[in-house]
Amino acid sequence: MPTSTFFNLPEEKKQKILKAANKEFARVPIEQVSIKNIVEDAEIARGSFYQYFEDKQDLFEYIMTSKVGDMQKNLLDMIKKENGNIINIFINIYDHLIQVGKLRKNNKFFRQIFKNIKTSDNLMLIKKEELNNNLDQALYDLYDCNKEFLNVKDEKEFRLIIEILFSVTRRRIVASLKYKDADEARQDFLKEIEFIKNGVLKQH
Repeated sequence: MPTSTFFNLPEEKKQKILKAANKEFARVPIEQVSIKNIVEDAEIARGSFYQYFEDKQDLFEYIMTSKVGDMQKNLLDMIKKENGNIINIFINIYDHLIQVGKLRKNNKFFRQIFKNIKTSDNLMLIKKEELNNNLDQALYDLYDCNKEFLNVKDEKEFRLIIEILFSVTRRRIVASLKYKDADEARQDFLKEIEFIKNGVLKQH
């Protein structure tokens, strides 16, 4: 997360830094991104960069978070639409993020990001930590809606289910980019969801 020093900069200077960063992240994979290129293009001292950001990963994650746009609102709308059904909500999250990816593949920045994602499981389209407090709380508030049909004893176990669903969904979004057939990728995701719903052991 950027420092308060960055947020306190004049808007014009902030935008100049972000424009230079977008240009560099669109040019090469993140491992090859040059802070030297960013600071020169933004016309700031290298030392200033580290007053604003911890490193290039910190800057990258801030840009990605800002670029999700109204994704948070869309996800909150999904929760309402599905009447709190946590399984269907995560299926919708998967479908929504896949659609976002399709829409942004023609954007030079996102095209490079998708290349990065194909080679690194650490670069997710969205991280649990990037969810705003409203969405985070909205998911955890679903305990009362789900406790009757989920095999959980208490809210603590429900939170664990959410963490598992987040993990599977994020990983499958990344994996989908390695598939030639998007439908096959979705079916494999749904298989994992079914295992979560039904368990892996036969019931006797």
